Amino acid sequence: MTENRVKQEKRLHFGVLFSSIDSVSQCEIWYGIVAYAKENNINLTAYVGTYQSKDGAFDTHYETCLSAIKSNDSLDGVILFSGFIAEDIGSEIDKFKEYAKNLYKKIPLVSVSFPISEIPSVLVDNEKGIYCAVDHLIKNHSKKKIAFVRGPYGHPEAEARLEGYKKALKDNGIKFNADYVLPGHFSYETGRAAVAELIDKRKLSFDAIAVSDDEMAIGVVEELNSRNILVPTNIAVTGFDDEVVSEMYIPSLSTVRQAFFDIGVKSVKTLYNQIMKVPVKKVEFIPSLFVMRQSCGCLGGSVIASSVDAEETSKHLNTVYSFVLRKFISCFPKEISSHHVHSWATALVEEITRPEFSKERFLHLFNDILIYYRRYSRDFTIWHEVINILFEGVEFHRKKISNVNVIFSALSSASGIIYDILSREEKFKRLEMDEAKLLMRKTTNKLVLTFDMDAMCEELIESMPEFSIYTVLIGLYKNPVLREDVNADRNIDKVVGFDGQSKISLKHNARYPVSFSNYSTISGFEFEKEHRMLFFIPLFFKDEELGVMLISYNSMNPMDIYETLRINISTAVKGAELLERVKVLSITDEMTGLLNRRGFFQFAHSRIVHLLRRPEIVTLVLFIDMDGLKFINDNYGHKEGDIAISVCARLLRDVLREEDIIGRIGGDEFVVFSSVKKDEDCSYLVNRIRKKFEEYNDEKNHQYMISCSVGAVVLDKTTKENFEAALLKADSVLYAEKSEKKKKGIIRL
Repeated sequence: MTENRVKQEKRLHFGVLFSSIDSVSQCEIWYGIVAYAKENNINLTAYVGTYQSKDGAFDTHYETCLSAIKSNDSLDGVILFSGFIAEDIGSEIDKFKEYAKNLYKKIPLVSVSFPISEIPSVLVDNEKGIYCAVDHLIKNHSKKKIAFVRGPYGHPEAEARLEGYKKALKDNGIKFNADYVLPGHFSYETGRAAVAELIDKRKLSFDAIAVSDDEMAIGVVEELNSRNILVPTNIAVTGFDDEVVSEMYIPSLSTVRQAFFDIGVKSVKTLYNQIMKVPVKKVEFIPSLFVMRQSCGCLGGSVIASSVDAEETSKHLNTVYSFVLRKFISCFPKEISSHHVHSWATALVEEITRPEFSKERFLHLFNDILIYYRRYSRDFTIWHEVINILFEGVEFHRKKISNVNVIFSALSSASGIIYDILSREEKFKRLEMDEAKLLMRKTTNKLVLTFDMDAMCEELIESMPEFSIYTVLIGLYKNPVLREDVNADRNIDKVVGFDGQSKISLKHNARYPVSFSNYSTISGFEFEKEHRMLFFIPLFFKDEELGVMLISYNSMNPMDIYETLRINISTAVKGAELLERVKVLSITDEMTGLLNRRGFFQFAHSRIVHLLRRPEIVTLVLFIDMDGLKFINDNYGHKEGDIAISVCARLLRDVLREEDIIGRIGGDEFVVFSSVKKDEDCSYLVNRIRKKFEEYNDEKNHQYMISCSVGAVVLDKTTKENFEAALLKADSVLYAEKSEKKKKGIIRL
């Protein structure tokens, strides 16, 4: 059987490296990836590379995610949100590109929104998007002096948008002037600063500003307004991205809409094709749409595609119906009946091509189709693309159609119907989200009040299914890691959580290591058993990284719920860690790190309860006393005596097993609670202790010898009463050994 055949028979597992799940555009890309993964039965693990700090900003922590991706052998391929990551890490981008290239030698990759040489990339057609915006300003609004606010220097998307601006000027006979290009960095502040520089420093006259990003564009409008320069009355402005605020802003922002969902679908399909050995393009461009709204001088609602070459389209599709039908088929998802798609295309084209076109009749038909579509989906964003298809069809075949301007007006009104439905759907979703957030608030309030990992786990098991979250695994480091400590030990020390009905509680040890980079090491978590969609989220409290969380994704949940959970689980983990530290201090001997008297009895009594169910196990108590501590203190000082006590503790720890309970219950007195298979093993254990001390003394580490006397007693019956009686008996045996040494003149100094 070939390797390729094996790949096809098992469920594929793809990784996705996010910048932030708080980003609307990244979430839209993720939704596209999820849709394709569901359809093709692909497992997903999304690694989240930023976390929300106490001041609300998003700090980066890509090291943890990159390390986990690199060492996860179950991944068949990875999608990198490189364009968004590039904005986060700035000058570190070359290091990231090098990492990506090295990873690409191991597994297939796809880079999103940022080209990386050698690696297949999926990019928005940024150049064409800006081209359409500037071309629209020139042709539809007669603008001649158009300034341009660019993005960060060296950022591929920003550079492509600048090229689109230059090309639009050139194609319209306007000479490019570098003085009209202003610096920017995809932020509100740089938008305002660009206007200030254009007016105050460069003192240039202008009638429009095309901007590389919506946030900067809003900054541009705000700065113009502050100078009593009205938009669009005096100056037209366009943006890029079509963020949610762009439509709600006054004036509504003309902008370029990126098809983020399509980017997601294309990126995961490209990754899948690589694995299936299907040839893929090194760079795949996804079309963008120019959305006309108030800020450029339009009434709003219409769109212009940046993807269709009119000459080529009319050459291959010589009727409105053939054009619209072909576009409709590629536009609507597979779950919508092809019969209905055909009937919608037929009905709409028949109305448009009537000699006596009726705007009212067309809008009634369009509204009826939308009502029927509601049976399939609540996502009406696809109908913006439908309007765009109809616009294009009429535009390319306008010579064969009557009343073109009236039809365009009707299509603009149809866009208004879509926006109205989307607005209502958004309110309904917001109501649902508010209910979910209220429930989440109650849950997280309980979480942050749990100061015990087991109690927190129980709360998660009880509450998370209400959010259709059926997997939560929390892996904790042995010690919190400071952000600046790049070489810190991030090995998982403990795992708590649940997967479906299975509660999981694991402790790392040499024999059974636990790694979140390799799910097979998490006992009880059967990753391959079912279709999985997971978030891998590092847990942070202030500047400390506490561990990582693996949590199942459900598309019905608002994305910010996962960030809310991360914050509150991190807080609960930190509280539990602080409480555990206090507990450890209360039961631990500070000098040796062994259990103190209270801790020893607490753990021993707990072990007795467990051993009651194992009558075949032989239990024993060892009472151990150092020889000659007074001599060491008197001759070498108490500091040296403390060193001798610490050495004795270390030797006992080295020779005894991890499950043996060791305590220091007095100045030079130690006690051990152990278990063996048969009575004779008791003598063997005592002899091992003696031999360990002899080996240490043979190394002549000190001017004196470190030795001990041992009293060992086997419990006749493993009970609390027998244990305490055995301690007294072991002390007597030890005293007898000490007395015998004195009689024989054996003095161990």
